[in-house]
This record gives sequence, C-alpha cells and structure tokens, in this order.
Amino acid sequence: MDIIIFQNKEFKVREVQFPEVGNTLISTISLNESLMNEHGGYVSDEAITVDEKIFYFVNDDEMNLSDEDLINLITEELK
Repeated sequence: MDIIIFQNKEFKVREVQFPEVGNTLISTISLNESLMNEHGGYVSDEAITVDEKIFYFVNDDEMNLSDEDLINLITEELK
C-alpha cells in the first residue's frame, strides 16, 4: 500500500490488477471528498490530476481487503 499526499494530508492508495482493465489505482472516499468542493466541482487543477489517476474510491477500511476481495467488491458495485 502506498500513500498519496493531497493538500498536506496523506491518503492510502494501492494498485490492483483487474482482468479486463489492467493495473489500476484504488484510493479512499476521504481522498475523493477532499478533491471536490461543496458544489461538486474540483477544488484545484491538482485535484483533477489526482482524480484522473484513481480508478475507484472505497471506504478506508476496505483498503485492507485482499486484492481478490477488493476486486470482487468493486466489480459488484460497478454492475
């Protein structure tokens, strides 16, 4: 698991390989919330860049799931 820093805060990020998509970055909903303002827009150009790198956002506790469980969770949510 790695860390991404945005607005001087650390957020978990990890790479997961999806069969159909390949290697993707997964991060936390708390990062996603930090990227957006109260009107649903990005807080900065840096926020856009960060968001474009992340394939999917999950709850903080879900970041600790195994790759297989995390892939299954995201696959189900995307249906």
